Amino acid sequence: MVPRIHRRGNSFKGALGYVLHDPGKDTSERVAWVMTQNIFSEPEQAWFEMFDTYRNRTALKKNAGIDPRGRDNRTPVLHYTLAWHATDRPDAEHMKAMALDSLKALGLSEHEAVIACHSDKEHHHVHVVVNTVHPYTGKTAPLKFSKLEFSRWAEAYEREHGIHCEERIKNNERRREIAERRKAEREQAAFALLTGKEPPEPSPFEPVNDNSPNRRRWFERKEVVDKMKVLRTALDLQHKEERTTTWARHVRGREGMEAKTHAAMDDMRAQIKEEYKPQWRELYRHQRREQRHVREVATHPLERAVFLFKNRTRLGDRGKPLGLRQMVPYILSGKKLKSRVEQIHLRERRALARDEKTRTKQYADAMWGSHRAAFHALRDRQAAERAAERAHQNLERKDITFARAKSELIREADELAANVPKAPKGPWRGLRFDQAAKPSTPPQSTTPAEPQRPRPDAAKILTGGLQKAPPGIPGAPSKAPPVPQPKSPAPKSPPPPVSHSFEHAVKPGTPSAKEEFNKAADPEVQKKAAEEKSRREQMQKDLAKLRRRRPRDDFERER
Repeated sequence: MVPRIHRRGNSFKGALGYVLHDPGKDTSERVAWVMTQNIFSEPEQAWFEMFDTYRNRTALKKNAGIDPRGRDNRTPVLHYTLAWHATDRPDAEHMKAMALDSLKALGLSEHEAVIACHSDKEHHHVHVVVNTVHPYTGKTAPLKFSKLEFSRWAEAYEREHGIHCEERIKNNERRREIAERRKAEREQAAFALLTGKEPPEPSPFEPVNDNSPNRRRWFERKEVVDKMKVLRTALDLQHKEERTTTWARHVRGREGMEAKTHAAMDDMRAQIKEEYKPQWRELYRHQRREQRHVREVATHPLERAVFLFKNRTRLGDRGKPLGLRQMVPYILSGKKLKSRVEQIHLRERRALARDEKTRTKQYADAMWGSHRAAFHALRDRQAAERAAERAHQNLERKDITFARAKSELIREADELAANVPKAPKGPWRGLRFDQAAKPSTPPQSTTPAEPQRPRPDAAKILTGGLQKAPPGIPGAPSKAPPVPQPKSPAPKSPPPPVSHSFEHAVKPGTPSAKEEFNKAADPEVQKKAAEEKSRREQMQKDLAKLRRRRPRDDFERER
């Protein structure tokens, strides 16, 4: 058995709503049975009674003569579960007895509690919701060592009914050894104080079941757990859509079957109506002929007597023919005879209608009986299909384990490392502005490139080789100042003038500096460059963060 105490809360209605119903629904398909303790109302309304006890805790303390001062109870709801092993098959009476025994082990046997058994898992388990406020004294139950008491109680239960958890027995044995050692140390310290000796140093604290990881491993585990929660949430949404689709399909199937039955009923009624049409036609023809005879022929008492004698059986009551004394009023009065004939006609029409209705009802009962049997078979088949679907979805959800979430994180880290480009070498790790703004392939100029002219000789310009400054240089004087010229055997002819304009200062076939500047200053180009730069920097930061938080060696070792 695995007892588990959940986090304390303050909502009785929320806790009982989860325990007594299906998750997120008003149905109770997973609830096998429910029982209450120290509660007079029904389980659905037990939350109000428990809340009323908690609300009047101060008045209950005053009535019981208890000092109401002290720390107030802000979390009165205690919720815990008792789960048996999958191989154990306890019955309802055994689970109820163990739930009550667990309340007694925690000292809550006099408190209000609701116990419910769920059947939505492979293993049997019971939910217990307890009000920690006493219903008569208003005091809060002391639950300081509730987990330790639960562990000892579960150990005693497993020793009696079969052990499934060896680690619990080892831990409790170790706790008992530590408690005995501390008791002996306290006795030695007390004896040393009495004898005036130096008390021995107490042994350091030794945790029995300390599985707390360090900070790095805790973050790694938390990241894997978060990934597992994300995967399960996505799978739950998919399963919910599948269940909704299955339910809609089942509803359409039931509605289709009911529509077919109604159509068959309409056909049956129409067929019976067509079958009784000749009888109704003959009846109305006979009645009209009889009414005409009574109105036109039987005007004399003798004619009325003859008519009554021939139809004395039809005109009698309850199948008895008319007697002579009964015929006299009708013979003497034509109005009474006409009224009697109308009554008989009405009785004949009602009899025929009753016959038709009885036959229709017989066919309808037979058809609805077959429909009911087919509907129950369809309902059971659909319920079995939904149960199989839920079982399959539970298996799929169980497949999302800690190891699978870790493998998913490793795969995502490998994909991220493969997609991130290598950082450029050198002091600059990011992209420079000119690299981001400069296009990879410069546009080809449509104008024909001019032939490159020879550049002027700077020494000759300085020494006066060229008397005039090259055209196109702003601010240059028209005449150069006189410079003493060295004697040379033969003066050389000056080189042809070269244009130093801005347009011809670049190589032919490449975009000019002015075009590059205009393109770099374009807002769209700057925006794209900034986005590319931020994206690359963010990818590099994520990769560095991932490497710091989860070294690759640990993942390779745990694969």
